[in-house]
Amino acid sequence: MGTFSSALDRPARTAAVIGTEDEAITVAGTVAEVFSFPAEGGGAARTAEARLDLLSRSGLFGISVPTEHGGIDVSNTVLAEVCTVAASRSAALADVLAAHFVAVEEARSHGSESQQGTVFSAALAGGRLARASARRNGESVDALPLVASGLAWRLGGEALCTPCARHADWLLVPAHLDGGRPAGLLLATRIDGLHYVANSCEPAKGGVQPAEHVLFKDVAIDGDTLLHSAGETALHGVPRSLDLLLEAARRIGAAREAMRHLLDDDAGDPIETGRLAARLAAAEAMAGEAGRAIDAAQIGLAGQHRTNAFLAAAAALAAAEDAAAALRRAGTAPAGEASLSPHLAAILRESGRLRRDEHRRPPEEEG
Repeated sequence: MGTFSSALDRPARTAAVIGTEDEAITVAGTVAEVFSFPAEGGGAARTAEARLDLLSRSGLFGISVPTEHGGIDVSNTVLAEVCTVAASRSAALADVLAAHFVAVEEARSHGSESQQGTVFSAALAGGRLARASARRNGESVDALPLVASGLAWRLGGEALCTPCARHADWLLVPAHLDGGRPAGLLLATRIDGLHYVANSCEPAKGGVQPAEHVLFKDVAIDGDTLLHSAGETALHGVPRSLDLLLEAARRIGAAREAMRHLLDDDAGDPIETGRLAARLAAAEAMAGEAGRAIDAAQIGLAGQHRTNAFLAAAAALAAAEDAAAALRRAGTAPAGEASLSPHLAAILRESGRLRRDEHRRPPEEEG
């Protein structure tokens, strides 16, 4: 398929087969624990590659593959929960998973049958897709231009990509054809003209994974690599909505971890705990609703399905950001009991105490 093929120097992988949605969430938690441990000194590159290999073999990359292509096609609510579980332990893992799931959805929404068959079978075998965000003069732009060259095109420019993009199989690059018509490019990550600027896949100090800086220098593009979006509907299409949902999921994951630390603090205020827990629960509920709306948009033909999915995902992201920001501020500002009605303050105090009691209850006492 021309340049639309996996890296030829990459050995074949054998990935586990995840059979249920519950198993997908469990596997995500197991892999997240591995990613949460810092790398040992002296083996950074090997450690990063080992973690990524474990992730590829876990089967998580194949969970959104449609059933007609051999996958289990988990619901988008479960995809969000997988990213949430990952983000609560490792932001880098969550970024890698979210980018892959959105890129797979791009192939599902806009790819040809041949492209879909190639991507889906590779994902089931542990193949990974990364994503690029176009840049020009140090600023973000919507897409990179494709310049006509005979019957094909040439691509140049720069992008910030999913962490450790060089270790992925494909890179999804936003581009536009002559006249501004949008298209996605699925490029093998080891073709001529792709240059990776950074040298490490390990998180920087503080646990933040840097984006991969990639340069495109006169890359040859043929028609096999193009994913044609549906014009103006791409703005509110399913891949965009899924992207927003998984962004919300990553914020919810970070908020869950912050809540865990808050509950570990014996001196924490029950009212503030109850208020923050309510915000987090609301964000989780909105993410679930957005996931169901995206499920409907994937099978619905009406434009209203796509609009509803986009609006629900945007609302979930706003709620998740609000909850995450409130938890980041926890303990740095007064709880604000005076701004609450006595009835609500009493309810939140009781809720906060119950959550703290549940958090401290030994596992053997549950049930």
